Amino acid sequence: MFKYIIFYITIMSKRGCGSRVNNGLYLSVATSEFGRPVEHFLLDPPKPYVGKPFRTPIIIAGKKVNHIMIYVGKEFYPFVSDYMEESRCQGISRRIPKSFPFERLTPFESRMFFVHERAIPLFGHDTGRECPRKINHSHKPGDTCVFDLWHLSALERIKDKHEVSIIDEDHAGIQTPSVKYSVNLPRMPPVNLDKKTIYKYQTGIFAAFWVGHLEYVNKQKKIPESLKRRVKNTEFDIRALEE
Repeated sequence: MFKYIIFYITIMSKRGCGSRVNNGLYLSVATSEFGRPVEHFLLDPPKPYVGKPFRTPIIIAGKKVNHIMIYVGKEFYPFVSDYMEESRCQGISRRIPKSFPFERLTPFESRMFFVHERAIPLFGHDTGRECPRKINHSHKPGDTCVFDLWHLSALERIKDKHEVSIIDEDHAGIQTPSVKYSVNLPRMPPVNLDKKTIYKYQTGIFAAFWVGHLEYVNKQKKIPESLKRRVKNTEFDIRALEE
């Protein structure tokens, strides 16, 4: 079995969905050098999601605390791995309307669930590696290890969004607008980038992070007084950033 490797570097501060907007309000995940890696927050296997795509995050009512659902658009992040590798380098934040009821969320108790259209492969596959969490996946359509999504992304090249280059007989390099990383080449289906094969997926929930704090992007690092008053009545911390 060949080795499982992933490396990454930041190409630029630009994200797959573009740069952050001046005077934009963002719901963010806290980061720390003592924190856990992004892999810790992956859901294995991904959970099916039944519903239409949505732009504005959706609040989910819970028994004790509410949670939030976030849709990651494949037009910006063609594969789950593209979003997660960018998150590893640049952190996670999601723009929300200034009228968004963030008061209904509880920092470090509410969770952010992430949805992607390519979270559950509907085709048989073999990446030649074991699940890092020792889960016995069948790798049949609909039953996959979430970590296999990295390697299966080598099956398709998407111009300017998800470029694939073959490194050697076992590995491929992936480049997106924001990051570059390496994956293993799947054993099955075989990689043939010249053949435009359509691989079908099911939309699913692939990760869950803790809600952290709010960030307000402003070139003068000023937060509107009305927003300050709203935040003051919650448990949230808000930070003003130039970007």
